[in-house]
Amino acid sequence: MKLEQILLAISNTNDNDLTIAGLEAAKDNWSTFYPELERLMDQFIADDTSLTDEQEAIVFFGTLLLAELKYSPALAKCLQLFARSDTFLTPIEAIFGDALTELTPTLFFNVADGSSQTLSDYIIDGHQAMYCKASAMEAVFAQYEVGGIDKAELVEHVTRWLAAFLALPSAINSFLISVLADSCIKYQLDDFRPQFIDLCDKDLFDEERFEQCEVKAWDRNDTATLIESGAIQTKFNVVDTLNAWIVNDLDDEVADNMANEDSDAFKSLMGEGGLLADILYDESTILENSVPVSSLPTAGRNDPCPCGSGKKYKKCCLR
Repeated sequence: MKLEQILLAISNTNDNDLTIAGLEAAKDNWSTFYPELERLMDQFIADDTSLTDEQEAIVFFGTLLLAELKYSPALAKCLQLFARSDTFLTPIEAIFGDALTELTPTLFFNVADGSSQTLSDYIIDGHQAMYCKASAMEAVFAQYEVGGIDKAELVEHVTRWLAAFLALPSAINSFLISVLADSCIKYQLDDFRPQFIDLCDKDLFDEERFEQCEVKAWDRNDTATLIESGAIQTKFNVVDTLNAWIVNDLDDEVADNMANEDSDAFKSLMGEGGLLADILYDESTILENSVPVSSLPTAGRNDPCPCGSGKKYKKCCLR
């Protein structure tokens, strides 16, 4: 394929086979494709509302190819691209969607190629990225996981990040403090435990990201690390990953349809004129069929949850 054909194929998101063919052609003709990708990235960096839908698709797929190819010369450009507000309905979120949180850790890890200092500088920079700064932190922890940096270097980075987040309290920095606490526990950086526990009394954590009770418990010995869990993919493949997403989306759609059918069936039975519409439950009936709270199973924080989910109690019904 010529460059124009590659770009047309990649931007045609309505034809999965054509997009895949375009991605394969882009890899085969990388020296021709990458300069065009970089040009579009520069255009977005200069004006993040200037791209057409087709150009946004090229930036989306092309950026993911950087992760697959581990193309380290693009690291600085990637960090420029993601150095902006990245919350819901921002221009960068409009392009990357769920990939903004799900795949940027893999992108940063693979493209950084062990350059933890560059990622660290990005993390403490004054731009308004929140999810992508968190992704960069996770990429550095993953570098430690694979032996790319030692514990002393990781501790130095963490100390630097935490000082920067605490220097200017904000909703973004609260989120990042929570991500950092989670990772420190996951990777057993116990020297930071007293400092994080002290922060629990200062309302500096984002409770939706990582609860203070989990910080105080400081117990994640059973939790898989980022690479072990697959949260960061050292061998990333764009087509395989996106195809898996499509399958998951279809499964979710089927589940939603089944739930809607169940809801419709319930309404047909309980709604006006339904077979069970006249059944009423009075207070005495409810009390007679209630289960005393004292008879419910109990569990410790690290025991299997009594609800049968298979999760630990602290990660399920205790939350």
